[in-house]
Amino acid sequence: MTAKNKRGESFDTALIIISLSIAISLIAFISEGNKITGFVTSDSSYFVINPSLIEFNDVDSLGTLAAGNYYIDDNGIVYWMDDDYRPAIAKVNYIDESQKNRRIYIDKDGNVGYLIS
Repeated sequence: MTAKNKRGESFDTALIIISLSIAISLIAFISEGNKITGFVTSDSSYFVINPSLIEFNDVDSLGTLAAGNYYIDDNGIVYWMDDDYRPAIAKVNYIDESQKNRRIYIDKDGNVGYLIS
C-alpha cells in the first residue's frame, strides 16, 4: 500500500486556487470595457492639482530649478515641459512682457536661456 503525498496535494490545490483567482480577475477587467472605476475618471476636473508653488522674484532666479525645459505663461506660472502632465511648479512674481508665454531651458549649471520657437 502506498501513502499519498499530502504536500503534493496541497500544492495542486493552491495552484488551482491561484489560477482561478487570475482568471476571475482577467474576466472582471475585460468585462469593464472602457469604464474607469475608483478615483480615476475621464473628467479633467478631477486632475486639477493646486500645489503650493515655489515663488521666485524674477526669471533669472529660476536657475535653482532642475535642468530641463520649462514654459512661463502670462501670469508668471512656470510649467515643467519634460513631463507629459506639464505640472505647474513655480511662480515668478515679476515678469517682463517679453518673458511671458515663452519656453525656457535651464542647464545643469543653472543658466536660464530662452528657446527659439
